[in-house]
Amino acid sequence: MSVSYPKKPQQILIRVTDRDIEGGLAGTVQAQEDMTLADLLSNYIMRLGFETTFASGIIVQLLTNGKVRVDFSRVVERLELLNMNDRVTSPQAMALFEDFMASLRSPDDGKKGKTMRIVVQKPRG
Repeated sequence: MSVSYPKKPQQILIRVTDRDIEGGLAGTVQAQEDMTLADLLSNYIMRLGFETTFASGIIVQLLTNGKVRVDFSRVVERLELLNMNDRVTSPQAMALFEDFMASLRSPDDGKKGKTMRIVVQKPRG
């Protein structure tokens, strides 16, 4: 059963605020940009990988709560809906994310085997 949602990702505006991490804490603002959810999703797909549960979790939290903080190794991103009326239910947020991802897949994707990239890092000691 398909779940509908009120707006497409191209219609939802997000404010992205980047801060450096200084001593484990978010430091001064390095950049602030407004973009569409579609652009944000495209950026995360490039950064995190195409079939990632991380991107899904981030987007669902953003769309249900209106804001989310994402910690990367050297930068903290604060994502916030510019219009809090764009918040949706969790099932609607998942449907929006899945539909966006499906729109990016080509018909040949089902015929190819997927290559996963796994990064193994030495634990910090």
